[in-house]
Amino acid sequence: MLTFPSVSVGRTPLLFLLATGLAGCAGAPPTTTPTPIGEPKATEIVPPAPPLPPIPHVSGPPVITVVYPRAGATIAVRDSNFILGSVGTGDATLTINNAPVHVEPNGSFLAWLPVPDSARSRYDLVAVEGADSVRYTHPVKIAPTDTVDTLTGPLPPFPDSGQFEAIGLPLPATPDTDRAIIARPTPAGTYKWFFFPGTALQITGRSGNFIRVRLDSSLDAWISAADAHLGPTAVVPAPRRVVTAARVASSTGYVDLILPLGERPPYAVEESGSDLVLTLYNTKIAIDLIQYEAKDSLVRTVSWDQITNDRGRITVHLSRPPYGYLAMWDDVVHRFVLRIRRPPVIDPSAPLRGRVIAVDPGHPPIGATGPTGLWEPVPTLAVGQRLDSILTARGAHVIMTRTTADPVELYSRPIMARRANAEVLVSIHLNALPDGTNPFVGMGTGTYFFQPQSAPLARVVQESMVRHMGLFDRGIFYDNLALARPTWMPAILCEGAFIIVPQQEAALRTPEFQRAYAIGVADGIEAYFRALATR
Repeated sequence: MLTFPSVSVGRTPLLFLLATGLAGCAGAPPTTTPTPIGEPKATEIVPPAPPLPPIPHVSGPPVITVVYPRAGATIAVRDSNFILGSVGTGDATLTINNAPVHVEPNGSFLAWLPVPDSARSRYDLVAVEGADSVRYTHPVKIAPTDTVDTLTGPLPPFPDSGQFEAIGLPLPATPDTDRAIIARPTPAGTYKWFFFPGTALQITGRSGNFIRVRLDSSLDAWISAADAHLGPTAVVPAPRRVVTAARVASSTGYVDLILPLGERPPYAVEESGSDLVLTLYNTKIAIDLIQYEAKDSLVRTVSWDQITNDRGRITVHLSRPPYGYLAMWDDVVHRFVLRIRRPPVIDPSAPLRGRVIAVDPGHPPIGATGPTGLWEPVPTLAVGQRLDSILTARGAHVIMTRTTADPVELYSRPIMARRANAEVLVSIHLNALPDGTNPFVGMGTGTYFFQPQSAPLARVVQESMVRHMGLFDRGIFYDNLALARPTWMPAILCEGAFIIVPQQEAALRTPEFQRAYAIGVADGIEAYFRALATR
């Protein structure tokens, strides 16, 4: 029995290591991505995507509305930035800080202008329609030039440096939880590790709201101070972690690598070709016996290395690239379990028949807003519902993370997919930009993944969306997003269009473009499973 942390899918207890973070509307892409393995191709021949529908004309008196930046917001750059909104009519002309700005037929505008100086700290907008004119002053704040990184420099002293703390205390009252403790290479940095609550780590320092912990003798990490429950009840003896044996146990939908271990270890799981590499920090590995089941065809062999005096590495050599996996801690018999998922059995003539697909219409809460006020959760739900219908018609079983306008908490969405044993998770979003990015360059379709096992799905869905929607191909991006982090199934986040671009916002209001987005995703998923069936 896996008592912490675990949940049930059917009769099988599973753990999904879920961490906090931004889940959509990503900004500038990173510079590198992991190398995809065996990427499929969306080979179905379709006619070129039609041009975007024309923006409808709106007449009436001018009414100025600025959607972004919000009034009083701090602009994080000092050179140029975008401003967007509407003047309510396509018949008006517009100037912002005396610069002429193009107005679309529906009155929307998007401009790329110098940031006002700190003395002015405002945008002055003037809309003129015939003899009628409207003026509006939009206040903003300008970021100071002497901003200092408060996380640099020497660490302040920490009163109990050196003691071991069981992070994440108190432990949950029930085992049905997906909570994990996030660790980062630097304070407030990107997420890197996701540890079991209750893992004992040595406290070595502090910076603001972050605690520095020692993973082993040569590696430190940072966790939120809220996860370090300092005090007598959290102090534990120095853990003794030794792995002396391993067992490979086969089941219908997965294979377990079982490692008896006295205490929860800090760890990391990484993909490397057809291998899964498990790193155990502050752990000795001295395995002299590994038990296999001869009938299993997924796990070929398991090898191990003692990399340093207190860091071990176990490599699971698979017969194919990983499809999905979970890390679990069995609190009853104190063992680490790496559960490796078998790929589904697919009919190449009907690749979607019987497939379980989780569709996540991105947001609410939050979400980007277009120049005329179209809020991202509205079209993402419309696209998600169309995608549901298309996939269902092709034989798939669809799990929708939301079907109404009501908000759904971000981190519960991948949990829904895992509990339903989904074989693919696709999150539908619409893009926006960070301050200082020119909105007239390369605004189109992009797809995001985090786990290498999801890269082939990201590539084929991206290719299909571009063919069906006809927007600029931004490519695929590796990014640490909550909806792209699941490990139990390939998971991607689609940014099909930019809601802040007037032409794309107008298109997103139309059923035709919503359907093009949905068909693009559906065809890509189908091509992915078809390729998976022929490996």
